[in-house]
Amino acid sequence: MSSLKRLVAGELKRLVRYKILPVSLATAILWIVLLLFLSESEAREAAPLIIFIDVAVMSILLLGASHHLEKQEGTIRSMLVMPVSPGQILAAKTISSMVLAVESVIITSVALFFIHGVTFNYILLLLFVAIAGAAHAGIGFVLSLRSKDFTSMLCLLIGYMFVFIIPSFLFRFGVIDAKYEWLLMISPPHSTNHLITSAVSGEFKSAFVIAGCLYLIILAAGLFKFAVYPMFKDNAVRG
Repeated sequence: MSSLKRLVAGELKRLVRYKILPVSLATAILWIVLLLFLSESEAREAAPLIIFIDVAVMSILLLGASHHLEKQEGTIRSMLVMPVSPGQILAAKTISSMVLAVESVIITSVALFFIHGVTFNYILLLLFVAIAGAAHAGIGFVLSLRSKDFTSMLCLLIGYMFVFIIPSFLFRFGVIDAKYEWLLMISPPHSTNHLITSAVSGEFKSAFVIAGCLYLIILAAGLFKFAVYPMFKDNAVRG
């Protein structure tokens, strides 16, 4: 446990050194500025979308940036000679990635409260963000480990967004009929969007919420066990 704590502390320090955390905070400030120009009803409507973007897109983008900066410095390779397992290293990186998502949610929630007096179920929202954050950390690792550099990782991310995120946006704006939502739930971003929207709006469809949580948990476990962990070890050895 002490080793994991030190690894997490080291990851957070690198997030600051690589300007990843400052960029995340700057993004949160942009959201606050946007909320200042919205009415209460508009802010309540925009809140799930803002949180969704941070969890499903920004977390992957920032994780990819961190991974390739570490790769350039040879940080991961040097960590493997330490008395820690690759699993502990991955756990620390996942926790630090989720810290970024939770930090954004907290700042957005505080801004919504003080600017518009908007409140919602914070505990449930944080739970959903943690589940979705773990799944998207797995996705972010897969995209990063399969790319040679940050530019190629961006190309993979754009492809991922085109396939999985755009349909979710189309559904949100009524382009895709509600009867197809069960089919859309196989998309990690859509499951994430549904959970976040449920927590913010307070309107729950129990079957969808349970299915979304179970799906994202199973997806995260499967990705880390069968894809991320093997690729991470191979990638770290090759440098």
